[in-house]
Amino acid sequence: MTALIESETPPAALGPRVRDLARTRGPAPALRELLGPRGPKTLPYAPHGFAVLPLEHPEHPVEALCTYPLPGGPVTLVRVPKPGPGYRCAPPFDATALLWLRLGLAEGLRRSCVEHLKDRPSGDSTVLLQPLVKAQLAEATAQQMELAAWLSGIAADGVPASRLRRPHDQVTENGRALLRLFGAHGFLAEGPGGVAHVSELLAEVHQDAERAR
Repeated sequence: MTALIESETPPAALGPRVRDLARTRGPAPALRELLGPRGPKTLPYAPHGFAVLPLEHPEHPVEALCTYPLPGGPVTLVRVPKPGPGYRCAPPFDATALLWLRLGLAEGLRRSCVEHLKDRPSGDSTVLLQPLVKAQLAEATAQQMELAAWLSGIAADGVPASRLRRPHDQVTENGRALLRLFGAHGFLAEGPGGVAHVSELLAEVHQDAERAR
């Protein structure tokens, strides 16, 4: 793998904030921070016609397609219509901050994986201490550190969304590799599998916002 490596909040500070929320509390709190304050009759900007939102997001004329009950609170995939009379569109997600958020979700998956494996017996030891597992976790950690270093080094307003496509793909690959270490537990919709799926949805729905304008 190659080196990968807003609201009233200054743009440079928003990314690390949503990363920390995603890592420690889950997708919904991080999405609320990323969305920022929204006034009444304000639709989330949805260039492809869809958005991923916290379930308790203020009522809008949107069609809920699927709800994911995840750690930190449920999120939902919605279809967003074109704004009618009296409604306006809010700006899209900040492209770089969205990648920070997905990095935080991947880091949370890695922590959960360590907790899941450290007490699972394997011979005279645990699964976590098996050489192959340790090597895979080390690789996933290195990939996440590379992405964090890369994100920390780029200008907050100087990276087009198109340049972030490959890093998004790398976060997806990182999450899928971690899910395999969970075994069957990694496919639980209310656990690691659900978090990884929502992370991928965020990339699919929102990462090309700049190109779709």
